[in-house]
Formats: sequence, C-alpha cells, structure tokens
Amino acid sequence: TKDVPERSFKGHVLFFVPVTLSVENETPLLGTFQEEYSPQEIFFGELVRLRQEFACNGKLHFSEISGQTWKKYDYAYQKAIVLAVDALRGKSPQIFSRPLNCKVAAIFYPKGAEWNIYGGDSRKEQKLRHDETLLRILLKGACHYLYDDSSLIEIVRIVSDGKPAHRRLDEDRIVWRLTYDDLYGKSPLRDYVTFSSDARIFHLPSDDKDYQSDSEEYMHANFLQIADLLLGAIMRACYVGTKPVSRLPKVGELCNKRDVIAQPVKEVLDKRRRRSGFRHSGHYKSFAITQVAFSKDGNHFQEVQSVSIQDNDSMQISLFN
Repeated sequence: TKDVPERSFKGHVLFFVPVTLSVENETPLLGTFQEEYSPQEIFFGELVRLRQEFACNGKLHFSEISGQTWKKYDYAYQKAIVLAVDALRGKSPQIFSRPLNCKVAAIFYPKGAEWNIYGGDSRKEQKLRHDETLLRILLKGACHYLYDDSSLIEIVRIVSDGKPAHRRLDEDRIVWRLTYDDLYGKSPLRDYVTFSSDARIFHLPSDDKDYQSDSEEYMHANFLQIADLLLGAIMRACYVGTKPVSRLPKVGELCNKRDVIAQPVKEVLDKRRRRSGFRHSGHYKSFAITQVAFSKDGNHFQEVQSVSIQDNDSMQISLFN
C-alpha cells in the first residue's frame, strides 16, 4: 500500500500460506509419527465454499468496503476475515479441522527517503529499490520471528499483486540477496529458513475473474485478496482505531462496516496485551506488525499495537519496542 490512513506511510504485507505442512505427532498407540497435509488446499476449499454461500463474485479488497448499510455481500468480507484469523492459528482452530499455521507480517515506513543511496538512474527506480529493500527486511525479519528451530520454513514462491511500479520486483534483490547477507556485514539467514532452489516471484493481478476457477492462478488471486483484507484490517486496527463491536449487524442495519469487518483482526492483535499469557494462545507467533523510522543512527523498529476508540471518540495509542 502507498496510503496508510492517518499517516504519510507506505507498507508491505506478507501472507504466509503453507503449501505442505509436516507435523510430528505422538500417541500412546502409534508412538511418534509424521503427518503431512496441505493448508493451502484446505483454506482455498473453504474460501470457495464461502464465496458460493454469499454469491460473492467480486474482489475482496478492504478499500471496496463502503457505505453504512449492512448487506448480505458484507457477510462475505466478514466471514473471509474470520476464516483468515482461524487459519492463523497454530493450535486449537475453531473452524478448520486442523491447524493451518498461516502467518501474516506487515511493515510500515515513511514515504520519504534518501533515495540516492539505493542506486538506479531515475527517481522512480530509486523509490522502487527502496521499497524492495523494505520488503526484503520484512521477509527476513518475519521468517526469523515467526519460525524457529522446531518450526522450519522453506519458501517455494512469492506471489505479488501485479507489478508494483515500472518493472517487476527483482528476485536477486529480495530473495537471493538474503542468502548471502553475511557478505554485506549483516546477520546471515538463520538455519531454519531456506528457499527452494527454484523459488521465484510471480506477478499476478489479484482479480480472480481473470482466471479459470480450476486454475492455480485463481487460487493465488484469492489468497492475494485475503492478504489485502488482512492488511486493510491491520491498518484500520492500528492507525485509525475501531469502536467495539458486540455482534454482527443484520441485513439493512446501519453500522461502521469497516469496524465490523476489522474486528476479528483487532481481537487477535489485542492478545499481545496478555504479555506472557499470550504464549499459550493459538495465535502466538502468527503475526508481526512493525513500523520503521529512519535516522542518521540507523533504522529503528517498533512493534505496532492496535488502537481503541472509546465511546467519547478519544483515541488511545500505544507503541512498544
């Protein structure tokens, strides 16, 4: 995104969807055994069913949520967010029959920068290289934080919502640069994070109507829309603020639709307030929301917390390291 509400920020979001998940289980009868399944297929199947239930044939983009009258179509947005939130669980899912271990990470950063340090023969090239650098920082930081020695990750592809600017994202600058960061004086990629030898960045417009419903492109377009919904809900929760929502509106009721649809994401972000108790949550290590500031002393990262708007419209904001 190039427009974070209330701020002169840009941002990247990454939505991690396991193509294959291998889990080690142990039972008294069978002992230790390995189970393998595809969260990608499970999630996509539920998403297709949801679209059919609410006759949802359009793009699920947060920016397209408008008006104050709740309609049947709005249930598709809300249910898609609820589905995504359950997919983020690493244990005890409420909708899916088994944990999908999806994850989401976002980074927000000021629009202005010292462009010439990024190289390139034009300002638009310098700006894109700056954005690629921040995407690489997000990818590395998210993998290091959201996974660990007992939870390994192999990245097989990155799907981008179309071309970001005048050219495609550079795989060398975003993906392969990470494999030799130590040569640039940076900390190396940790052992539990690897890239498939044929990992690539695919540029794919997110309008699912452009593809056959049985194609891989159609599935990826739908996941790009989920990433967009999550990003919009995160920005709503962290930079605009939401008023508490006690129940789902009925068709025809007046409400703040964006608050209603963002509510499940805000509830997940609020779980961090449990501090050490958050470690026992199914959503522990399922998300990372970061804001970066640039200075002469280097880059400074802060974890962004959600915002609550009370009934008197006063806003309470917290940022913590």
